[in-house]
Amino acid sequence: MKKWLSLLFVVASMLFLSAGIVNAAKSEAMIPKLILDGKALQPKVPPIVMDKSVMIPVRIATESLGYKVDYDNNKKQVTVSNSKKKLVMTLDKPTAYLDSMPQQMVLPPTLKSNNILIPLRFLGDSLGVQVFWDNQSKSAFLFSSDDNEDGNNDGSDTTPPDGGLIGIVDPEEGEGNGDGSEVPPVTPNPPVDVTGTLYEVRYETDSVVLKYDGLIAPSHFKLDNPQRIVIDIPNTKYADTFLPLVDFTTMKEGSLLVTEHEALKSVRYSMFGDAVKSPRFVLDLNQAWDYEVLNDPTIGELRFILKKPLPDKSLFTVVLDAGHGGSDPGAISISKKAEKTFNLSVILKVQAILAIDERLKLVLTRSGDSFPSLSDRYNLANSIQADLFVSVHANSFTSSTNGTETYYTRADSKAFADLMHSLLVQATGLKDNGVRQRSFAVTRETKMPAVLIEAGYLSSKIDEPQMWTDDFQNRVAQAIATGIMQQLKLT
Repeated sequence: MKKWLSLLFVVASMLFLSAGIVNAAKSEAMIPKLILDGKALQPKVPPIVMDKSVMIPVRIATESLGYKVDYDNNKKQVTVSNSKKKLVMTLDKPTAYLDSMPQQMVLPPTLKSNNILIPLRFLGDSLGVQVFWDNQSKSAFLFSSDDNEDGNNDGSDTTPPDGGLIGIVDPEEGEGNGDGSEVPPVTPNPPVDVTGTLYEVRYETDSVVLKYDGLIAPSHFKLDNPQRIVIDIPNTKYADTFLPLVDFTTMKEGSLLVTEHEALKSVRYSMFGDAVKSPRFVLDLNQAWDYEVLNDPTIGELRFILKKPLPDKSLFTVVLDAGHGGSDPGAISISKKAEKTFNLSVILKVQAILAIDERLKLVLTRSGDSFPSLSDRYNLANSIQADLFVSVHANSFTSSTNGTETYYTRADSKAFADLMHSLLVQATGLKDNGVRQRSFAVTRETKMPAVLIEAGYLSSKIDEPQMWTDDFQNRVAQAIATGIMQQLKLT
């Protein structure tokens, strides 16, 4: 009996250890790999998968991309910046700020072994990094925007043989097809049967046409720097009589020169891949164009129709400026509240009202308690060629002074100021102090119609108590939103 018990104990122990080894192996297999421009990164703390999202160490990813990373231990705040962008994130808080604009993260920054991890998806969206997830090899491929997309600077395109651009995909959202990166997957695809044959590529008016026979399943995507459209056709071969003729045993690629199109310069075609090679076509462009794909298997024709992008003037850009902020509180009210708080509250309410209109792009000079300089404010508006600029303030003088005022500087802003003031006076219900011309920096140096609003006086016993109520601020915000819509003729 003792022998049987001993044997049973040994078997149970072996099963327990085996289960532990299997579970450990599964856990280890799920540790994502991190590859930047074709080079594997080796962070001290590896990426992890949390709630179906890949979390990567912010320092190794961003510093490898040329960003500076600073951490404020008191604020639990990490700042990623370069000469063009500034991203501020706070530990365990889902709201980040990109160039002072609030951004929502799928998961908040997480601390692990003294390293801060952030969602891979958020990194790509915020810093303009191309990020692709290969579910087969559990690898995250990152491509910096200012380098060649393949990381080898030889001008070649290096997407896996059946690679279609899948964007940023979290590991549990679907198996995918193990592609989408510009670096061959760690586990190459096995050989596959050829189901289609290509006979010709030609250019017609605004179209690139491929003639084929059999069954094909093309994938296609756009790439920048330089602009081009890439088409991969797996499980397919070139016919011996393919036109234009090219001998791939002696030449790397063939080329079809295009001279009669505004954007398309040439069509390059080659065999591409690692373990399995497939036809690849690259449409070289001198500017970014859209395209439409038509595949008609009944006549064996795959057509890529090039489409010139529509002018972006159906989308208007409006800069909303909350006066003062940060170390500059502005005027202090009778009840000892700072003007900067009133200004920001109204601006955020305006943003909420207008955000639902897809014809508007809203840019805030500040969305929190920061202090952009006056030059920061008007330079921002000018650099993005905004259509309108609205600055919100609250005034202060003597206890007997009260009312609403609207200011402008340049003559081309007068009509906008008149319109905005007529709506504001009705909304505030305060004394009408009229439209006034003054040389304020934000209304003088901006290049678009610009107004500065003084909603009321924080030094007035009449104005101040009303100005801190939601009802008053909502009415002011609605008046500003209506003025913007009417000025842009969007009502």
